[in-house]
Amino acid sequence: MALQIKTFRISDSASEDAVNSFLGGKRVHHWEASYTGDPALGSWNLFVAYEEDHRRMMEPRHQNQQPLRSRPEIKKTPRIEQAPPEIASELMPLYENIRKWRNQVAREEKIKPYLLFNNKQLEELVKTPPSDLPALKTIASDMTEEHFGKYSNQLLGLISAASSAPTTA
Repeated sequence: MALQIKTFRISDSASEDAVNSFLGGKRVHHWEASYTGDPALGSWNLFVAYEEDHRRMMEPRHQNQQPLRSRPEIKKTPRIEQAPPEIASELMPLYENIRKWRNQVAREEKIKPYLLFNNKQLEELVKTPPSDLPALKTIASDMTEEHFGKYSNQLLGLISAASSAPTTA
């Protein structure tokens, strides 16, 4: 906001109160004062360079005064809880391993995890594990060619290692 300039002649308490009231919603950048006239009956000249301070304008200046402008109420959007995956409980370890791997890769790439594959695709990877690259590409269709080239073998390795691992009863 541009600076504005105002001059005041202060000769009594009423003009002093007027200056104080005026400066209530302003941010002063520079000021100068000089005394003119008779030493007993003279007045002060006040030069002020200022700009409007919108933060101050919203706050009451006196205890019983209402704010000049009301601040719009900011409504917080409630966080949407993730639905639990729709997979069998024996597949949860594989689901969690792939999810953690995806999140780690996303952190390293500085991208959102769903840009590799979303949670529904993750569920599908666990429910019907792909055995080759074309099957993986069909399920993880959100992956870019670059990410698919870099990480497809790791992802297939995670899935095949889990399916060949002995189960404990």
